[in-house]
Amino acid sequence: MILDARTIALLFLDALSACAALLAAWIALRARLGRRPAAELEGLSSLLALALGLLLFLRVLAWAGLFLVLEGYVPSLAENGVMCAFGVVQLRPELAHLALWAKPVAVLALLSWWALAAAERDATGAPFQRLRFALALPIAALVCAELACEARWLFADKLELAVTCCRSALDPARTAEWFRSTAVFGLSSAGLLGCLFAAKAALLAACAWLARRRPEPRLAWTLALAASSLAVAFLDLDAWREAVAPRALGLEFHRCAYEIVTRSVALGPVALLAALAHLGLCALPLLALVRAREPDGVRRASAWIAGAAALGFGTELLALAVHLA
Repeated sequence: MILDARTIALLFLDALSACAALLAAWIALRARLGRRPAAELEGLSSLLALALGLLLFLRVLAWAGLFLVLEGYVPSLAENGVMCAFGVVQLRPELAHLALWAKPVAVLALLSWWALAAAERDATGAPFQRLRFALALPIAALVCAELACEARWLFADKLELAVTCCRSALDPARTAEWFRSTAVFGLSSAGLLGCLFAAKAALLAACAWLARRRPEPRLAWTLALAASSLAVAFLDLDAWREAVAPRALGLEFHRCAYEIVTRSVALGPVALLAALAHLGLCALPLLALVRAREPDGVRRASAWIAGAAALGFGTELLALAVHLA
C-alpha cells in the first residue's frame, strides 16, 4: 500500500462516509421498529436527511479524489512501468475498475433518495416519508459495499507488480495495436466529436424543454430518457478518451481519459458535473413510479433535475468547445 497525502485524505473521507452510512442505517432501523409518534418520525427524518446529504457530498468528493490518488501513485510506481494514471489502474485492473464503477452506482442511489426528498418538499402529510426510511437501509448498505471496494483496492499490493502501460508504444511488436483507434463504430476523431456534440445537444434540448414545460413524469418517457442518458454517457466517455484526450494533452496517440480529469483544472470538474447530470436523469423513473402520491411535488422535482442536467451538459459542451477550438 502507498500512503501518500492523497491516500490519507481519501481514507479520511471514507471513514467519515462509513460513519454517516452507519448513522443513516441506525436511523432507518429505529424508525421502522415499533410505532413511532409523528413528531419523533419528523425529527428522525430531518436527521436522516442530514446524514444522507453529508454522505452524498462525501462520496462525490471521494469520486474525484480517487482519480487524484491514481495520479499521485505514478511517481511511486514509475519503476514498475507506470507512466500515467492508466498504468496505475492496470496494476490491479479488476479491483480498480470495481472501485471506479461502484462509485456512480452509490451516488445514483443517493441522488434517487434526494429526488424523493425534493418531491416531498412543501407537501402536506409527508407522502414519501416511509418510503424514504425504507430505502435508507439498502442505500447505506450499498455505500458500505462501495467503501469496501475502494478500501480493497487501496490496501492491495501494487509495488511488486509490473505493467507495460504506455511503453507498449515503444514495442515494435505492439505498435500497430497501440496506434489503432478503439472509437465506437470506427469513427474518426472528428466524426466521434460530431456525434458527441449532436447527441449532447439533443439531450440538452430535451432537458431544457422538460424543465420549462414541466410535464407529468410517466414511466415510459422517463425510462427512455434515462436510457438515452446512459447511452450518451458511454459515448461521452469514448469521445473523451479517443478524441478529446489527444488534443487536450497535446499527444496525438495518448488516449487516456484519466489524464484529462487529473491534469486539467477545468476539464476534471466539468467531467464530474457531466457525470452527475447523467446520473440525475436516471433517478427520474423512480419519481414516475410514485407520482400518484404527490403529483405537483414530483413534477416540480423532475423539472428541477432536468434543468440542472441541462446546465451540466451545456457547461460540458462549452468547456469542450473552448479546449478544442
